[in-house]
Amino acid sequence: MQKCFSQKNKFINTFLWVVLALFFLVNTTFAKGDYEIKSLRVFQEDNQTSFPISIFGSKITIEFDLKCNDLPNWEIQFVFCDKNWQPYESGLLRDDIYNTERNLWFEKLPFRGDNADYHYANSFPNKNVRFPFSGKWMFFIQDTYNSDIIFAEGKFYVINDNIITLKTKIFEERMHGKNVVPAVFGEIWDFKISVSVPDSLLVEKVNFVEIIENKKNEDPIIIEKTYNNEFNYYEIDSYNSLSFFVKNIQPGSAYRQVDLMNKSKYQVPKTDAHFDGIEVSNKFNPSIKDNFGGSKIMNYKNINSEYLDVKFQLRTPDEYYENIFLVGSFTNWDIYPEYKLVEKDGIFSTNVELKRGVYDYQYVVADIEDNYLKNINWIELEGNSWEINREFYIFLFYKTDELGGYDKIIAYKKMRSRD
Repeated sequence: MQKCFSQKNKFINTFLWVVLALFFLVNTTFAKGDYEIKSLRVFQEDNQTSFPISIFGSKITIEFDLKCNDLPNWEIQFVFCDKNWQPYESGLLRDDIYNTERNLWFEKLPFRGDNADYHYANSFPNKNVRFPFSGKWMFFIQDTYNSDIIFAEGKFYVINDNIITLKTKIFEERMHGKNVVPAVFGEIWDFKISVSVPDSLLVEKVNFVEIIENKKNEDPIIIEKTYNNEFNYYEIDSYNSLSFFVKNIQPGSAYRQVDLMNKSKYQVPKTDAHFDGIEVSNKFNPSIKDNFGGSKIMNYKNINSEYLDVKFQLRTPDEYYENIFLVGSFTNWDIYPEYKLVEKDGIFSTNVELKRGVYDYQYVVADIEDNYLKNINWIELEGNSWEINREFYIFLFYKTDELGGYDKIIAYKKMRSRD
């Protein structure tokens, strides 16, 4: 099994993390010069909690707040990428006529305070932008006169062809190959994805399967034909049929939530995330229901759609010495050093600037060795259970020879673990 952990082996250096991370984010601030982009999000149509994907021409929405004195002259450029999110340089895959939204229109925000001044929102494709290829796409918010000056980035998927039907199964099993304590941590899922390749395609060019859990696009599960072990492999069922397998996937638990919608309860400028007591470990009492890792932010036209300095606090078992990070929809489910909790008198805490809304989040444990994150553990403080419901986005990639060759998504399926 090859599982790509974007959090692993990251240098713990704030500058490098901010510059190098690819953003399909919620509520991370991007500052450059006199401009700060806040609450950058991308999602389907008007569904805030949805996964960012355009299916057969459906629209994706990009929105963000902007803190600045003078309005910028910006544009958004869209580029088609390979399986590793590297933009294609070929002119055949760069639609230079219909790949840029120019003259961005900003609206003045109505709320008080100096956290942000303007709001931008628009949906694509439109008359200026189109997505002609199925696969991975990125957008760049950049200076109109100098495209090398990039203020923020984002990722999304495009499905224009669903040539193959994916047959998927999830099996509830016990951990393969080792005993796990406590026993509940041994509850795992095994996946089987079966495909029948039509005669119009070559079986040998079916490349790999990518599975994304909820919104964790920076941490996909990859099943490649070129990499096999007992937990991650494929089988040839017939001359035109394949099955991909991945095992030992721990379900984890549903996410915690913070709901900041109530302006009387959660008042600016500073507030606690919860008023019903300091949070504790969910190790033996995992949550069950959430927004599948998404967020819902108050409409920007509402005068109460303000930014708050939110304090998260966690009480751990006695003499707990692990490194704890706050991870959530506001970090794109990636781990950042600035979200590391600080311990004082047995309470771990951190403060995060959030716009009024509802956010999913969790506490994650990781070791820091030689300035790198290792042994990232999503269940130590949150628990593990078959009972939770997860959304999975499954993509089948094909190495097509069209237009000089590119990584094409030829099959897509959305499923839930409890369906």
